Amino acid sequence: MTLELKPGETYAGTIKILRILGAGAFATVYKVEVKGYDRPLALKLTREPVTSGDQAQRALREITILRGLTNPHVVRTFDCGLRPDGHVYMLMDYLEGSPLNHWHSFEHPLHPAQAVTIVHQACLGLAEPHARGIVHRDVKPENIFIQDNGHIKVLDFGLARSWDGSPVVGVNATQIHMVVGTPHYSQPEQLKTRVLSPASDVYSLGVILYELLSARSPFHGKRPLNEVRAEYREKPLRWLKAHSESPVVPIRSHRTCRDLPDALADGVERALNKDPKERPPDAGAYANILGQVLHRDYGIPIAATLKLRDNMGNEESRLFLPGSYRIGSGEKCEIPLRGSEQVKRVHAVIEWSGIPTRPHLRPILGDGSVTVKGKPIRKPVHLGKGDWFTVGPWTLSITQ
Repeated sequence: MTLELKPGETYAGTIKILRILGAGAFATVYKVEVKGYDRPLALKLTREPVTSGDQAQRALREITILRGLTNPHVVRTFDCGLRPDGHVYMLMDYLEGSPLNHWHSFEHPLHPAQAVTIVHQACLGLAEPHARGIVHRDVKPENIFIQDNGHIKVLDFGLARSWDGSPVVGVNATQIHMVVGTPHYSQPEQLKTRVLSPASDVYSLGVILYELLSARSPFHGKRPLNEVRAEYREKPLRWLKAHSESPVVPIRSHRTCRDLPDALADGVERALNKDPKERPPDAGAYANILGQVLHRDYGIPIAATLKLRDNMGNEESRLFLPGSYRIGSGEKCEIPLRGSEQVKRVHAVIEWSGIPTRPHLRPILGDGSVTVKGKPIRKPVHLGKGDWFTVGPWTLSITQ
């Protein structure tokens, strides 16, 4: 039986419905008041009782992913589960603001710094799930939420699957002849290898950034984006053909994009490469590219200073930009700590979305070998002002 709650009704004894925020084929989202919480929350509730394995898998997949994420650019989940009536529920942050597709009409370009800031924060929201082997698979403006304070959160991990085969959230990308996600923002590999990876989400982010900067599609020359979108509304598979076969129109061929910095134009087009191996490998890597653009090309004061000291007392300082950074002895670590057998190839990850937020430190193994102010940590923490931390014999601190 379809469950449709109305404002003023109570669900599960403690949840008072305030208003309906949105409804889809699978679930409805309500603004609610819950006993024990001093602020409104959002309740996501399946419309129908979960009776099939596929429905249950989709609902529990999103719950599993969101419960495990600590990044400030994804929605926090406070409670979740399967009710005796068969409905799956999640109690989450209630967000004031609007999704990107409502916040911006795409009829005109955004200022480049503003466009880059939006996609940069979305990258930071995806960096943690990517590091865990999770691909969102449906990155699009509807799933990028802009809060009233300008803070960005990534929504709806219901289509996410583990690209590395983790049994926690399902198996690899797609079944044959099945399109995953939204055709407008899908990837060339949907019609080729059918294997989706973190680089697939980077492609979708690249499409969004191209459209924000130009108000044009990457494949349709000078035609306005909304004109193409209207034409393809009844024939969405044309988007797949364009992603797979049509060359990307160089972004600086558009009049409003002629003065884009080299690093930004190159970064957009690299993300749109047909070959996933030629793109930034994940959202963390793309965040670092865009963070450099914001700092060096647009002069936005987003940088901090990272100080490192080894056990011999040698110190150095580095520019620290918002992004996602692996710390360890491996060659691919953005913060390399070499010369010590105590430091694993990837020992910890530090993520920062810029001033005024605080950096977010995540140990990889949780074995206590990462400390904050001398105390071992086994789960992610936000670093307070003046906090120092250690990774093996190295001591690090960040000054904003």
